[in-house]
Amino acid sequence: MIVEGFYNATYNNLNTIDIVKVYLRNSNSPYTIVDSANSIIDSLTFTGSFSFNNAPSGSYYIILKHRNSIETWSKRKGESLTKGTTSASFNFTYAITQALGDHMKQVDSSPLRFGIYSGDVNQDGVIEATDLLLISNDVLIMYTGMSRLILMETIS
Repeated sequence: MIVEGFYNATYNNLNTIDIVKVYLRNSNSPYTIVDSANSIIDSLTFTGSFSFNNAPSGSYYIILKHRNSIETWSKRKGESLTKGTTSASFNFTYAITQALGDHMKQVDSSPLRFGIYSGDVNQDGVIEATDLLLISNDVLIMYTGMSRLILMETIS
């Protein structure tokens, strides 16, 4: 998986590694969470290793949660998982249809890649002016804090 704001199309990699949480939800209403796991996403391969020890064999939606992104569900009907399988994979990056509702953004045309939307700083499920305000305030605090630090070092 690729987080849109971390992808660098010039170098075909992520600017940084980061942790992503993945939930498995039942593929039928009420879409109960069955298991979850965290992993670091590799900046070159866009992959992570997630261990789901509590989920029985079945069909599940794969839900991506990242600290700065919109929650993204895997494509319609969910994915099959067999308990005890040591390797299974799902790739969100190669087609927009890999996400439920085509809820991703094209981040590169060559090679063709898609990423989950980033910018949901307050994790309310919407990227809006509130998120921009939070980022702007953090930048202002960092800038004014840095200016004060520089001024104090100059005086002393």
